[in-house]
Amino acid sequence: MLQVWCGKLPKNFIVPKSAEKILFCGWRRDMEDMIMVLDAFLANGSELWMFNDVPEKERERKLIDGGLDINRLLNITLVNREGNAVIRRHLESLPLESFDSILILADESVEDSAIQADSRSLATLLLIRDIQAKRLPYREAMVTQGHRGSFSQGSWIGEMQQASDKSVIISEILDPRTKNLLSMSKISDYVLSNELVSMALAMVAEDRQINDVLEELFAEEGNEMQIRQANLYLREGEELSFYEIILRARQRREIVIGYRQSSAERAIINPQPKTRNRGGH
Repeated sequence: MLQVWCGKLPKNFIVPKSAEKILFCGWRRDMEDMIMVLDAFLANGSELWMFNDVPEKERERKLIDGGLDINRLLNITLVNREGNAVIRRHLESLPLESFDSILILADESVEDSAIQADSRSLATLLLIRDIQAKRLPYREAMVTQGHRGSFSQGSWIGEMQQASDKSVIISEILDPRTKNLLSMSKISDYVLSNELVSMALAMVAEDRQINDVLEELFAEEGNEMQIRQANLYLREGEELSFYEIILRARQRREIVIGYRQSSAERAIINPQPKTRNRGGH
């Protein structure tokens, strides 16, 4: 008979939500749904910047026609900027370093052609990364000067001084062949939206009860999958088996499905054997 000892958790786990600044490049027909999900998920005071070539008044009309009441948004503020996401000077008008995350959407104007939509997304991605790379060293110099009072904190450069070193960029792609290019370049995460929809439909067609699981995972509330730090379950220098880590996670009403070492790119799901001790590396 296997006996498993879990012990006590090393520390309490509280994740305070902080306001975020997000940029959407491009326009989708279901933009109002994305905005409502973000409003339910993000902390109060967050900003959602929408950058595309749809005129602002037409955007508001499309959002209202889709069922979104902008005045009833609780946690996010919409900031509209008009421009072409594949023209460099238009992108340079944005404070790209100040965004916590950037989502490059497959624009509905070219969604009929997967190759054209992906080409546009890749062009936008490369332009944003290049602008960020050129600004970051300059921004670090400005931070040093900013301490001397050369720049006001309310200016655009002042915002750049307080920006994070880099933003998370996620590109929506439609053609499965494009993901190989993004995987090799390692300059962006990606969402293969068409493939996700096809996989979800196939699973639901096989077993309709899977639909309840998918709804739970993709809802803004309820269960979700996250990557946690090892020190939430193991103390420094401590080694536990995967069984013991599972029991510790259950004390927080969580389910551990795998782990990823700091030096590895891929996670190990359902590791075997579960009785072997593992350290928090």
